[in-house]
Amino acid sequence: MAKQRSRRLRKKLHVGEFQEFGLAYKTAIKAGSNEVLFVDALLDELIDPRGLEFGGWAAGGFVSKAGRGSVTEEDRQALIDWLKQRPEVESIRISGPLDAWYTDFVTDDQLTQVAG
Repeated sequence: MAKQRSRRLRKKLHVGEFQEFGLAYKTAIKAGSNEVLFVDALLDELIDPRGLEFGGWAAGGFVSKAGRGSVTEEDRQALIDWLKQRPEVESIRISGPLDAWYTDFVTDDQLTQVAG
């Protein structure tokens, strides 16, 4: 049975109508690639302009909306397209929407192969 919580508490806990979603990804980066330049480009060209936040590194990470809100399907597709056009990337696996506040660990079976 679902707990009855006040609107204020649901907002504070980021549940119900206040739940926020992000997405996880993993990539295979070609040997010899400069991962620092790759991550800098990711931040400058995709994450910052779209108002997103990123935690992780070149081989994978979690993307969520900066501030309140959820990552959109357009944000997901923009990440896929950006990763596909990068010469350093050999393969891409990406998740669907995941709870940005309560997802502890993302397993490979939660990721879908989109390239490579």
